Amino acid sequence: MRGIVLLNPNYNIGDLHTNESFAIQKIMTDKYIDEKNISPVILNPYQIHPYYTIPHELLFNLQNLKKCQIDCLVLHSLATMERFIYIYPEKWLELCGYFKEIISVATQTPVRNYEAN
Repeated sequence: MRGIVLLNPNYNIGDLHTNESFAIQKIMTDKYIDEKNISPVILNPYQIHPYYTIPHELLFNLQNLKKCQIDCLVLHSLATMERFIYIYPEKWLELCGYFKEIISVATQTPVRNYEAN
């Protein structure tokens, strides 16, 4: 199976800082693609990471491939894309059309427990 990972570096999971939230997204999606033997698809040879953080860039790269359908788009959760989906519903639908399935790997949102001082 071939797939693309889309992460949101600006999304906060619970009350975690964005850096911690991004690390959790990355760890969970990496674990999922390893467990399911999903091969990352690199659309742009100049791409630095094996994942995308900008949905517009992903859509642009997919549009430049013309006819292409990839097995899956792997997300931490749909909540990470909520703002993009709300602002650009047509682009989200177009983006989804390039994939056979959209996979959300988070079933529960990890939240840090704070101890009372």
